[in-house]
Amino acid sequence: MNLQEGLIAAFSVLTSVFIVIVVVCFGWYLVWKLFLSRFKLVRELLGLAQSSDSPAHSLDSSSVDGSRLRNTRKPRKD
Repeated sequence: MNLQEGLIAAFSVLTSVFIVIVVVCFGWYLVWKLFLSRFKLVRELLGLAQSSDSPAHSLDSSSVDGSRLRNTRKPRKD
């Protein structure tokens, strides 16, 4: 085996590993967007808990009136 064959073998192995990593990352992204991001537990495990999940009583009632608070809430998906 000469140097050129060794370089081609190394390049093909590195390219294969890169393609596998890209496919795994793309698959994880799709699963996250379509399924996992809907569950609060998974978001909390990854440290991505949104501030909109916090209870409403922690807001200062003098700065936000009730009608505005009702309009800013998002429906729960989980």
